[in-house]
Amino acid sequence: MFARWSAGTGRPSTLDRGERCLRSKAEGRIKKIHPDLSAGSRIQADEVLLEIDDSDYQSRVEELDAAIDQQNAEIEQLEQSIANNEKKLALENQMLEILQREFDREQTLLSRRAGSNASIDEKRRELLTQEKAVQELKNSIALITPQIKAIRAAARQSEVQKDQALRDIERTKIAALFDMRVGSVQLEVGQYVGVGEELFVAYSGTEMEVEVQLPLQVIHRLFVSVVGDFEARQNLTPESFREMFQFEAIVNVAGTESTESYRGRFLRVREVVDSQTKMVGFVVGVDNVLPPQQERPQPPLLEGAFCDVDIFGEPLPNQVVIPRRTIHSNSVYLVDEENRLAKQSIQVQLTQDDYAVVASGLEGGETLVIANPSPAIIGMLVTPIQSEEETEKLATSVNRADNALPSTAQTPLPQSK
Repeated sequence: MFARWSAGTGRPSTLDRGERCLRSKAEGRIKKIHPDLSAGSRIQADEVLLEIDDSDYQSRVEELDAAIDQQNAEIEQLEQSIANNEKKLALENQMLEILQREFDREQTLLSRRAGSNASIDEKRRELLTQEKAVQELKNSIALITPQIKAIRAAARQSEVQKDQALRDIERTKIAALFDMRVGSVQLEVGQYVGVGEELFVAYSGTEMEVEVQLPLQVIHRLFVSVVGDFEARQNLTPESFREMFQFEAIVNVAGTESTESYRGRFLRVREVVDSQTKMVGFVVGVDNVLPPQQERPQPPLLEGAFCDVDIFGEPLPNQVVIPRRTIHSNSVYLVDEENRLAKQSIQVQLTQDDYAVVASGLEGGETLVIANPSPAIIGMLVTPIQSEEETEKLATSVNRADNALPSTAQTPLPQSK
């Protein structure tokens, strides 16, 4: 048999997704507003909603362009200075070689007693003066290189500031990020807005979220049919975690006579257990189908509505299901092949409404005692009476959750045994 069951009805929750508060990322005065930017209007994605005066940002870009041009000119000037000094250094090195040779000749003459000490001292002074000039040129070239690096760094900083200013210019045009329904808005041309200031509220008409509260003791029912198929993992990814909760949800607006139902899907689990109610918040996603795609007219699920949410777990194939009242301290009474009373220990996988799904102890096909025998003497002869009414009642209880789904989600179920 199949067993499809309802995990319970969540308490009314507020739709908390689809609303987006649009804030300004630039500052200035509003110079243009979309003609349909008013409460209740629908605006398509990528349409420009409003424009902020970008003259201050344009002036900033021009100012930074001028600073970058000046910095590049300074770099060219310093690079030319290096080139000039290198040419001059080459000449000074040639002069240094000449003076070195003259000084060497004077030393040779002095060693042969053909020169004077005064003459060699004069050549030494000229040589030292030339060496000083060469060293000064080298020092000048060495000092110019860090200056160029500093100006290039300043130029890169100016480029970054210019890019920021250009991005700010782009931010002065605020476009719709998605097909939206406009909420509260109070804007007018000439109004000054600052960075981070709330401009208006927009709603996505297609994606909504509902948080439903479920008791801790019933959460295991949502993945009891699939948990055995997953290996133990130290780190569950969001995708694998969603696979473990492959349940269906039906969302109905609470407090109305409407019979409209909206199909939901599991998105995530809240991070903490409510300290007062001891319940866990499950977030269910609902897609509002656009009117052109609807098979029949259906109103959208709107922000702020309170909802009743029914959660339906995955089908459990080939399960043994028994009435809950037949369980006595993890045991049931059976009638064996000799029509004698027997007692069998069982393990219950889950309980739902007035029935229980047996994990072990029963294989199916046994004759189950549904009336409490008194006295219950194991081995005594009994005369079993087949109860078709109890069998139908059990099958009806098991199939009740499945029949609660819309007709498009129903699966024909065989009768329970």
